[in-house]
Amino acid sequence: MADYSFGYGGIGSGLDISGIVSQLVAADRAPQNARLNTLESVAKFKLSGLGSVNSAFDSLKTALDALQKADSLGARTISSTMLSVASGNAASNAASDPVLTPTAGRNTPVGSYQVEVLSLATAHKMLGDGVEVGTKFGAGTLRVAIGENTVDVAVKADATLADIRSAINDAAGKHGVQAALLTSDDGHHLSVGSAKTGAANAVSIQVLDGGSDLQGLVGGLRDQSPAADARVSIDGLVTTSPTNTVTDAVPGMSLVLKQAGTSRVDVSADPSGSRAAVDNFVKAYNAALKAIGTATSYNAEAQTPSSLTGDAQMRGAASQLRNVMNDLLGGLAEQGLDAKTLGLQTQGYPTPDGSLVLDATKFNEAMAANSAQVIAAFTGENGLAAKLNTVVKGYVGTDGALTLRTKGLNDELKDVTRQREALDVRMDAAAQRYRNQFVALDSLMAQMTSTSTALAQQLANLSAQTQ
Repeated sequence: MADYSFGYGGIGSGLDISGIVSQLVAADRAPQNARLNTLESVAKFKLSGLGSVNSAFDSLKTALDALQKADSLGARTISSTMLSVASGNAASNAASDPVLTPTAGRNTPVGSYQVEVLSLATAHKMLGDGVEVGTKFGAGTLRVAIGENTVDVAVKADATLADIRSAINDAAGKHGVQAALLTSDDGHHLSVGSAKTGAANAVSIQVLDGGSDLQGLVGGLRDQSPAADARVSIDGLVTTSPTNTVTDAVPGMSLVLKQAGTSRVDVSADPSGSRAAVDNFVKAYNAALKAIGTATSYNAEAQTPSSLTGDAQMRGAASQLRNVMNDLLGGLAEQGLDAKTLGLQTQGYPTPDGSLVLDATKFNEAMAANSAQVIAAFTGENGLAAKLNTVVKGYVGTDGALTLRTKGLNDELKDVTRQREALDVRMDAAAQRYRNQFVALDSLMAQMTSTSTALAQQLANLSAQTQ
């Protein structure tokens, strides 16, 4: 509350003008302040409950968005078993496949694939003849090419083999060329290769300008490993890859190649992995109903309501969710996916609150028996997730009913703030008016006191003269 004191009391009247003004202003403020406090507390109380419901509906929308995707129930398990290794390669007794490592994405076609790794992808590498340590080369220019990239490398006069190596790395390193200096009994050797595997990443060097020493250095480079693509046969169909990871031969499947050989790769449906999306939906759906129930509950023993007790919008939202869900479960039953088959149903006795229950065993059995039907029933534009999501989206998002109501309550709080500021201005004006009135009264009483004192003195003088 503002301080309406102004430093002194009534000089002429002896009244506590500051105290009187504060009390009068407080009396004027009290009913209006009480009204604003009520508006503010009611808005905040509703916002607390509305926030929990809104958050639960957001989570439900997220779960439905995930379940609606075509691959949401397409979890897969994958394994591989080595059948043979190429001659000269070592077989491993370890549990892992020594030929390849497979991974499967969602909706990878179920089946068994025979994969033969014909050859691995290799990076091009060249090694030069031995050069006596300390040998100096004349100035010149080398042209280094890798794939479609070409770089000219300047060689300074009296450059050592180490200087040439560094010049190649500085100029062509950003394109994937790697130069190194090796040492043997024959002296130093220049090694030049590609950092990338694949036939398209072969490296070549030619002398554009320079003497016989540079010509001899470049002419002495011999291939140590070729630039080659990996070659893989999958069920008799050959595919190539510039790296030792094959990702496009079977949709969703990735193969990391280790050595030449043959393995059998088995892909199967993963009911428990697919069930995760449905589990998340069931939990989010039940949490949304629980949030509404908590926000609208009434404590009969304490006779205290919750933030949204009796709220029509909350009753409508809960009723709409239950009705749509019942219709959708009925539709599943007509497709042969009733509670006994699919394992999804509403909670029954003793707590028939409309929440969902999922029997994991029955769901897994349904996925194993007819995954295509279950996937079609839940996912896609015409599945359960999409239809229920249409309802949920009406409450959340930019134009959702809960979003707009939250905005309205926040606008009410802003309006209360503006009204408080206006009330402060009015109370300041009232305080000033009361001060002016009491100061005027105090001045008048001072004058009257002065007049009374003067009259008393004159009467006393007159009495004295008469005596």
